[in-house]
Amino acid sequence: MRRKIRSIRNNSTIYFMGIVFLFYLFLAYNTPLTGDDWTWGTDRGLLRLENKFEDYNGRYVSNILEIILTRFDLIRYFFLAAFSTLLVYTIGKLTSCNHHKISYLLSFIFILLVPSNIFAQTFGWTAGFVNYVPSLALLLIYLILTKNIFNDAKPVYKKWLPLVIVPLGIVTQLIVEHVTLFAVFTAFFVIFYTFYKHKTFYSVHISYLLATIIGAFIMFSNSAYLSVFSGTDSYRTIKDSTTGSSNLLQRIYNTYSDNMYQYLFLENPVINIFISLMVIFLITKAVSKNQWTNYLLKPLLLVPIISFLIYLIAINPLVSDDFFYSKTNDLEALLSITYFISIVFSISFFIKEVKYKTRLLYYICGVVLLTAPFIFVTPYGPRGALASFIFLILIGLELFSYNSRHFNFEKGLLTKPLLITAIVLIVFYTTIFFSNGLVNRDRLNNLDAEVQKEKNTIYVRELPFPEFLWMSSTKRKHFIKMFKRYYEVPESTEVIFVPYPDKKPVNN
Repeated sequence: MRRKIRSIRNNSTIYFMGIVFLFYLFLAYNTPLTGDDWTWGTDRGLLRLENKFEDYNGRYVSNILEIILTRFDLIRYFFLAAFSTLLVYTIGKLTSCNHHKISYLLSFIFILLVPSNIFAQTFGWTAGFVNYVPSLALLLIYLILTKNIFNDAKPVYKKWLPLVIVPLGIVTQLIVEHVTLFAVFTAFFVIFYTFYKHKTFYSVHISYLLATIIGAFIMFSNSAYLSVFSGTDSYRTIKDSTTGSSNLLQRIYNTYSDNMYQYLFLENPVINIFISLMVIFLITKAVSKNQWTNYLLKPLLLVPIISFLIYLIAINPLVSDDFFYSKTNDLEALLSITYFISIVFSISFFIKEVKYKTRLLYYICGVVLLTAPFIFVTPYGPRGALASFIFLILIGLELFSYNSRHFNFEKGLLTKPLLITAIVLIVFYTTIFFSNGLVNRDRLNNLDAEVQKEKNTIYVRELPFPEFLWMSSTKRKHFIKMFKRYYEVPESTEVIFVPYPDKKPVNN
């Protein structure tokens, strides 16, 4: 009977992930090449490869992928769909909810509810995708492989795994810098925690650590990073160095209160509301005979969480961006900091099972450490927040798993509402990307026809939903130049992007 139930669950997971893959394949087919993709698809991308990306960056794996994906459409479609699906799967698999179907559903839904600016610079842009999505999926694969370190029984691994883990570690390190640094931290964390709990070192963990160190060395040996640290890089910069702990704290706060808190908290309402509700449920359900806990600690932790929740749901959508004048950012930064600190203390005090607590604290480290490099290195934009957003999802799902296991929370009742939500989101994204894809194919056909007519000026229609893509239409000279080169438009021809649905006659 147990085998039959397990088989049904496994089959339902396979079917669900198959639907997710087909959905992402449809999105990929309707996601045009944009921005830097045009550059990578031209001779300039090949020149970077020929120069071994010297003075460019150490993202060797993602750079090569971008060169391939901008030249072979079919490979690009399947690559984007496969790694999008893999990210959904690894998040669901990693969270320890017994009813995995719920974890996969929540993972899928939360990823689709990512803010449009983060979505545009990752899932809606091939160059952004190859840097920010595969790196996370590969890191989560290692976390799944080593999830057994949290069990009471000693971990057991296949004899061949230490060999397989080496390429996994090296490839993970050659995609994007902040994940590279965090993977090294993760490798050390797994080794130290395993030794602390099981008093044993494992060759799998050691192999991964060595692989991540080798990969990090390969990446950061690229001369581009020397240019960054010396201040001669025109794009990435190290913020002005200061001495003294007070100046360092001021720099951290200035960066955080500028736009970092917005990407992590205010512009991510759904996942933060979910986390808040899970923590409130945790605190209120926790039983303690200690009066200090019941009448001081619980209220002390609940007030910042509920205050942030009220501001996020009821106040922020109604007020202007500067409703508190020059102190608006300070107010919102303070609310979000106290909220996050309260989450950390709530987990520390009220999660009783050590394996849950340890995983949650590791995920919290992920949110912080995957963002921390941007305190010192610019630029920091929406795409840089994706990794921390994924770790917020992991926190939410781990809390959900703990609450459902320890407080008789019937998670099965959520299946139908979550399925309906997933279907609504699928229809929403399908409509948007079908519209974008249709207009993009039409405008490229029109572009080709006008080139054949040797028109001096060609008007190119913008897409109907550009907010879900990164720079699908542009006025920047460099990208217009790359757009023309990629689509073989003569340099002398002027290309002008016109708004959608502008009624101005096009190409007359």
